[in-house]
Amino acid sequence: MTFVVNETLLAKTRGVLAGRRLYWIVGGSCSGKSTLCRNLSDIYGVPVYDMDAQIFGGYQGRYAPERHPASLAWFRAGDPLAWALALSLDDWYHLNRATHAEYLDLLADDLAASDPGSPLLIDGGITNPALLAQVLPVSQIAGLALPPLLSARIWEEDEARREMKEMIQRLPDPQQTWDAFLAKDQFIHRTIVEECQACGIQLFWRDENTAPAALAQAVGRFLGLNHRQ
Repeated sequence: MTFVVNETLLAKTRGVLAGRRLYWIVGGSCSGKSTLCRNLSDIYGVPVYDMDAQIFGGYQGRYAPERHPASLAWFRAGDPLAWALALSLDDWYHLNRATHAEYLDLLADDLAASDPGSPLLIDGGITNPALLAQVLPVSQIAGLALPPLLSARIWEEDEARREMKEMIQRLPDPQQTWDAFLAKDQFIHRTIVEECQACGIQLFWRDENTAPAALAQAVGRFLGLNHRQ
């Protein structure tokens, strides 16, 4: 299975994002991206663009065969969740990179007519920060990271995340499929950390004892946000 990054879409996105006051929070599942973005928005008055909500919601009717083939291969599969979990880690990696370029294309469409001087926080959606660094300065990207295996424990124990496990338990070979899900989750976390370190993206590590307000203040200072922009 072959998934290829569309460099033309990246070039278009780079042109649209150039000079914008865009601040992107990247991180794996359970890393606290959405909580951080809500806190940053409350403290600094910056609106939030939820990429995951767009990818699995608003973008669904906008994927076009010629521009977004990887996204369509995934979301038009008979069972998108089972299809993705059946991929090898190598195919999963290349699928993510290809779909990320396609998501960035749709984000660029959304931002093209907006005021470039207005600040905007982007919540997640991208698990290959090295690709994001091709279209946005690393000084405008902050990465969140967890200690190894903390994410797996949260998936196992957090009632708010039980729905995903229940969905997987309804698939064939539920334990094997759940193990594949956790393996891909850990792969994403490792990829984010490695790519952030390779590209010079600032990483903020958190654990169960990290105070959300303190984390928001630290990330806000790094990104150069001003109170109630």
